[in-house]
Amino acid sequence: MSEVALQQDFLGAFGVLEVDGCVLLAANRRALTEGGSRVRTFDLPGGRVEPGERLDEALRREWLEETGTAIESLRFLFVQEGVRSVDDRRRYAWRSFFFEVEVAFEARSAIRREPVPMSEVEGLLWMPSERLGKVLHAPYHAGYLRFRADGQAFQVDTW
Repeated sequence: MSEVALQQDFLGAFGVLEVDGCVLLAANRRALTEGGSRVRTFDLPGGRVEPGERLDEALRREWLEETGTAIESLRFLFVQEGVRSVDDRRRYAWRSFFFEVEVAFEARSAIRREPVPMSEVEGLLWMPSERLGKVLHAPYHAGYLRFRADGQAFQVDTW
């Protein structure tokens, strides 16, 4: 396996915040193909779980770094895993856990604070849920879009 395992496996935690039929997305720059240029993509806020972190700790850290808001509560939604291949060679496996989140800006909070883009993202976008497929076009978004359609708690993808 060491010959083809060219990159460390990825473990991620991502949050879904939906308010009034809109989902919060974070704008990033990502290379979607090997050696390709970085293009603007929209993703669910979240990211890599660091060594020694639990999933919820990583999500809370990433969420604060990207949106400037604190997660009050979270609920597991689904897990997506897969393999990243380049030139028909396995590069690494990845696993991403997705959680529904509630943040402090909701109506019950004494201080209403909207999420704002922090230094780790280029911007934030509230996207109507029925239009998510128009902006979530990276290969790793397929599992989230399928989950919204079928509700299956386990999604598998290769890209």
